Amino acid sequence: MKLSEQEFRNIRGNEIAMIFQEPMTSLNPVFTIGNQIDEVIFLHQPDLSSSQVRLKTIETLRKVGIPAPEERYDDYPHQLSGGMRQRVMIAMAMSCLPKILIADEPTTALDVTIQAQILDLMRKLQKDFNSAMILITHDLGVVAEMCQNVLVMYAGQVIESGPVDDIFYRPQHPYTRGLLDSIPHFESTHKLKTLKTIPGSVPNLAKLPPGCRFADRCNLARDKCRQEAPLLTSQSGDNREVACFFPLTENNNSDMRPLT
Repeated sequence: MKLSEQEFRNIRGNEIAMIFQEPMTSLNPVFTIGNQIDEVIFLHQPDLSSSQVRLKTIETLRKVGIPAPEERYDDYPHQLSGGMRQRVMIAMAMSCLPKILIADEPTTALDVTIQAQILDLMRKLQKDFNSAMILITHDLGVVAEMCQNVLVMYAGQVIESGPVDDIFYRPQHPYTRGLLDSIPHFESTHKLKTLKTIPGSVPNLAKLPPGCRFADRCNLARDKCRQEAPLLTSQSGDNREVACFFPLTENNNSDMRPLT
């Protein structure tokens, strides 16, 4: 955070890249696909000639599975489908071989079939380019499929972290448990008249309560929770952290089921 703007520009897009949620609003509608990817490469690799940059852009489009990349190079965003536009966003992010890839809801605007293709592509590219990935999503199914470690956030604050299996099968924060309980399960959905929800609503971030931010919605909250803000602390030696004075135990989670 102490870097100058110029120093940060050298990192942004080069060592750290980002895939945004909605490609149609992230891509410039008045420039071609090739022009927009070229710009990223030119900025971070100024020694390359125009023809070398064009070839690299086309090769990057090919790697993300765009057919006939030489033709797509001259297309505008509106000429591509949603799935193809998201592949262009991934190509732009991966064009400089970043060490860290941040993906913000990368499949939200896509149908289920295309979602699966994009996730498979991201997983393949992560392995091929040896990049770390930070995935921001509300889709717990995507988390279960893609992630190794999970940070659960509530009202702008990390409230629990740990390996993905521990988070799904042994959640320690009541909010995490509420999220998992709200997912319909095939074997029980037909028995339920209504789906489970977390009561109440998220607090106003401009006027946060004095204690735990989740206290007003938590059925385990006590006076201490409404007066003191719990810190994110380790509960055991297995890389688990939780911000809760009264974390859930194995007994509370004995009925947890696989996410299917």
